[in-house]
Amino acid sequence: MTEPLFALGEPRRYAGDVTVRVVRAGWFRPDAGGFFGVVPKPLWSRLTETDDRGRLRCRLNLLLVEAGGKRILLETGTGVRMTDKDRDIKGVEGGDPVEALRAVGEDPGSIDFVVVSHLHYDHAGGMVDADGRPSFPNARYVVQRDESEAAHGDELRVQGIMEVEQLDAVRAAGQLAEVSGEVELVEGVRVVRTGGHTRGSQAVLIGSARPPRRTGDPTDRAVLWGDLIPTRWQIPVRWTSAFDDYPIEAIEVRNELVARAADEGWWCYFTHDPGDLPIRIERTEKGGFRAAAD
Repeated sequence: MTEPLFALGEPRRYAGDVTVRVVRAGWFRPDAGGFFGVVPKPLWSRLTETDDRGRLRCRLNLLLVEAGGKRILLETGTGVRMTDKDRDIKGVEGGDPVEALRAVGEDPGSIDFVVVSHLHYDHAGGMVDADGRPSFPNARYVVQRDESEAAHGDELRVQGIMEVEQLDAVRAAGQLAEVSGEVELVEGVRVVRTGGHTRGSQAVLIGSARPPRRTGDPTDRAVLWGDLIPTRWQIPVRWTSAFDDYPIEAIEVRNELVARAADEGWWCYFTHDPGDLPIRIERTEKGGFRAAAD
């Protein structure tokens, strides 16, 4: 049976009455060499395969979060503004967050916040529609101030690879919310600047840290990693990507947060993982980390 391009996962509840569903918004195919960077092929090839062009088949996963009476979309996929040539090179199938939401019966106009982990095309490409208007007309778009400043800066490495025009269109519409560091959007949904992958990359912590209000309430928490950890394949903290702008920082932050995820039992969501989500992380006998057994 052919797998549907768009799909909506089952709801999962976390502490503070936060509900999360995975929205499968399509596929893309990053170059394996760039995706795994310094990791030797004999290691990563145990986990996944490539096509005849040396590309991996990865998901475009979004999260639809409901908390505190608000609806929050995490990530926006590739959107619709790519050229046909770019879509072919990058193997994009689908990628439009508006189409994906409508396909699973959800109204894009009901979204109150859109959180973009960073401004690369596969996360921020769907911020605006084909006409350059915000894809989510009633939402505030949450981006780290460091990230928007980097997008407008003069670092050669980031020139042409950040969604600057889309960011500016959202700003012009009065819908941009620039934040700095760790900020709680609503109770149980908190953005955390991680850096590493890009200057202002951010992860999202899900689930209230406060004690349960009632006996039997969920106590679990979760995290969406952004491209600090794009799939479960990159859980080993030293597995940096060629796409990480600040690899040393990425390793240090990854080590800190992955240790917390393992020790505190966080459920983990990955923007590009093709497998079932969420999963948990556990420590290995040698002091590393891995995806926990089912």
